[in-house]
Amino acid sequence: MAYSNTTGQTTINVDQLISFAYRDAGKTAEEMTPEYIEAAKQALFYNLQNLSNLGVNLWLLENQLYGALTQQQQLILPKTVIDVREANWVYVQNIQASTYLPTDNSTSPNAFNQNSTLTSLATSTVSENWLGLGYQQAQSVYYVGWNCYAPNNTTQTYNLVYEYSDDGINWITKQTFPSITMTDKQWQYYNISITEPHLFYRLRETVATTFSVRQIVFSTSQQVIPLARLNRDDYWNLPNKQFPSVRSLQYWFDRTIEPSMYLWPVPNNPYQMFQLIVEKQMMDVGSLTNQIYVPDRWINCIQKQLSHSMSLQLPDVDLNRITYLEAQAEKAFLQASEEDRDRSPIYLQPNISYYTR
Repeated sequence: MAYSNTTGQTTINVDQLISFAYRDAGKTAEEMTPEYIEAAKQALFYNLQNLSNLGVNLWLLENQLYGALTQQQQLILPKTVIDVREANWVYVQNIQASTYLPTDNSTSPNAFNQNSTLTSLATSTVSENWLGLGYQQAQSVYYVGWNCYAPNNTTQTYNLVYEYSDDGINWITKQTFPSITMTDKQWQYYNISITEPHLFYRLRETVATTFSVRQIVFSTSQQVIPLARLNRDDYWNLPNKQFPSVRSLQYWFDRTIEPSMYLWPVPNNPYQMFQLIVEKQMMDVGSLTNQIYVPDRWINCIQKQLSHSMSLQLPDVDLNRITYLEAQAEKAFLQASEEDRDRSPIYLQPNISYYTR
């Protein structure tokens, strides 16, 4: 018997979802007008966004890193963040380097001096468009970050790659960071996926001829401590919301259209980082040739929900068919949502200390 010998190669685009929904509603291809196609795309968008109201979508959880400045009370998060599921405080620190690169660039050490006021400035040169350091002994790096230099209300675009070397001559690219436009004194951090030790590390600009930063962090040691989540009343009842500390302990997540985290205590230095697991919004529907950003196991559920939504939009659809499609959509969602789990074991540990001490 002949098999395809392929797995995960079948793709379903938006046009196929809409065509299937029309057939489910009892309509033919000749009845698909541009107006109803746009209505189907709108209904699909509504259904996708509503999935976030029905539970946590595991494929939309993302690890994000944020740096804070001294006395920064509020961390502004992207509009696409629905919720903060986990939050850790991370203290990043540079181990003392033995040399700074390029060695003939007098500003190179400024990027690694852990300046508490972020007044330092390091600028690469046209011929040597990188900044880095070398250690006496090989060190591992877990996080890479930099603080932007863009004075006078300007912005700076960085296109950086993270490279390592064991001889200071031959360099290997470990990670390519996405292009990012930043404002002055803004931090940008990235996780490093492979952390084997090396002697030399650097950041190299791949587009602009030079680049400037206030600080670069190659974190070789870190302390990670979970943050406790506060509700709105508890946060607003704090007597001193600007109390500074070497590390933050708690946060309140303000779920507005432009979400943010309010930190407490506020950082007393600019080298505190926050590691968040956030739930993001679903991607937009896009064009008819695009796929939707859901796992294959959810395609049937999305299809049934769209079929029901379109049966409500299209004229002359029998009520019994609408009721049937609604039941099918609910059944498919129940199947998909019950299986959308990480399958990790549950460990219950009773705590009666409040009653015994």
